[in-house]
Amino acid sequence: MTAAAPPKQVVSAHDAPHAAPRGTTHEPTAAADGRLPIVIGVTGHRHLREADVPDYRARITEFFESVRRRYPATPLRVISALAEGADRLVAEIALERGYELIVPLPLEPEDYERDFPDSVAEFRAILERVPPERVFVWPRAGAPSGSRWCESPAERNRQYAEVGAFVAEQCHILLAIWDGVPGEEATAGTAAVVALKLGRSGIGQPSARAALDPDDSGPVFHVHAVRSGDDARATERVEWLFPQENDAELFHTVCARLDRFNSEPARARVRSVVPEAAHSLLPGVEADRGGDRALAMAFAYADRLAARYQRITHRVLRLTLLLAAVMALTFEVYAEVLPVRAVPLGYLLCFALLTGVLLWHRRLDAQGRYLDYRALAEGLRVQFYWRLAGLTDNASASYLRKQLDELRWIREALRATGAAPPPSAAQPELALRCWVHGQAAYYAARARLHERRMIRIERWSRVFLAIGLLAAFSLVALWGLLERLATWHHWVVLLMGFAPIAAALWEAYGERIGARTQANQYARFAAIFRRAEQFIGRLELEPPTASRREGELATLRELGREALIENADWVLLLRDRPIALPKG
Repeated sequence: MTAAAPPKQVVSAHDAPHAAPRGTTHEPTAAADGRLPIVIGVTGHRHLREADVPDYRARITEFFESVRRRYPATPLRVISALAEGADRLVAEIALERGYELIVPLPLEPEDYERDFPDSVAEFRAILERVPPERVFVWPRAGAPSGSRWCESPAERNRQYAEVGAFVAEQCHILLAIWDGVPGEEATAGTAAVVALKLGRSGIGQPSARAALDPDDSGPVFHVHAVRSGDDARATERVEWLFPQENDAELFHTVCARLDRFNSEPARARVRSVVPEAAHSLLPGVEADRGGDRALAMAFAYADRLAARYQRITHRVLRLTLLLAAVMALTFEVYAEVLPVRAVPLGYLLCFALLTGVLLWHRRLDAQGRYLDYRALAEGLRVQFYWRLAGLTDNASASYLRKQLDELRWIREALRATGAAPPPSAAQPELALRCWVHGQAAYYAARARLHERRMIRIERWSRVFLAIGLLAAFSLVALWGLLERLATWHHWVVLLMGFAPIAAALWEAYGERIGARTQANQYARFAAIFRRAEQFIGRLELEPPTASRREGELATLRELGREALIENADWVLLLRDRPIALPKG
């Protein structure tokens, strides 16, 4: 579709979304199963040579098939504005193959049809096959209330530009059916959309993104096409375009991580508790058929999978430290009390078991999955409440932007949640009630839990240190007596050697789970949510005015960003503390 230069930011679509009127014959909406899609945006020529269309169809179909073969567990979501030519060709293929199709229309359908009077029937036929909740009309900034017609060429061009920017910014892959040559205007058309996706566009105002933030550019799959009326010979050339040379490997790593989440073998084991997790976001959300339910289900699966791998990680950590303690005790027993062959054999068996447990844990990547899925769940939680409140901010823009490339898949997974129609009704009061009050109680409880855990760990560490110190003091003070009581002498020496090791292992356990840091973080965040509760209490005393709504939305936006920053710090903290064989 032809699009003008994309603006600095995509205009919010929640203020004036309109469902397009059409018939009732459309494919049923697929049930949300908690998987997150790879999003494919479409741009290309409006007028393609009829004789070349079968070849383009074959290449596009093969592109879809190659993505599905490489990432078999991941559904595909296609964004197409249903302009003539390339947009409709890809939309038809997507519908034929059962992929989810999102349709952002730049204008009201009746107004949009004025730009292609000769193919209105084709447009309506495709639109009738798309479920109503997947179609929306891009709002016109400053349009008079009730106005459904856009007469200004500049305004129409701007609407096309904003939809083109939405497609480029919300997709993971941009599918461009294009000859690679800019149109008459270098700042309009498919060339501008492709340039935006590749991060090479200087069109519009400077980006609001911080200068040191990584860009959100991505790959373009280019199907070389010939415009209608062009005498050039059609070629079968297709190519991948990436913003930088090393981005191909990173992109496929991101998609592979997303596919791993979607293909989790543990999904079947957590399915029974998924409704409860979804219900914790918003009671009754399971009955919703729109994007809210899909988002809630994705959160629920990420949350339950994270909890499962957390349990595995903590059990492995405790078992690792227990076996290390047994090995240290076995060594001390052999050296001081019982120098028989069976003792070092027990040491070897413990060492072999410890090595096997660590190798299994590393191969499962339980700690990595636990941290990744917890990060994803928290991002989806923020995205859910932002969407419920009517905010169109995407959590990917505020999450893990300056961190490791290996975490980029989480941002890209969150990006997929933005490639959807806006919510039908904004409910900031409900978002505040369900999120703020619930999270305030949660963080306060977690702060107390981690404080008690930290105290317990430090207490046991001090107990073992005291035992070691007492053993050393006894050895010095009662040297003569213990020299005559050889057996007791050996046991005192054993305690003197083993007790500090046990204290160090307890400290290692507390350090690996980040007990002190987590207790401080939870306490700090509980305080933030308490202040939010107090602010909301003051807002609720005000009449329902525009300023009150602005205050609610500002509070939700700021809370979401703080939650994402805090969670990112926590993830990075624990990533630096992997479970490993104790040294020394």
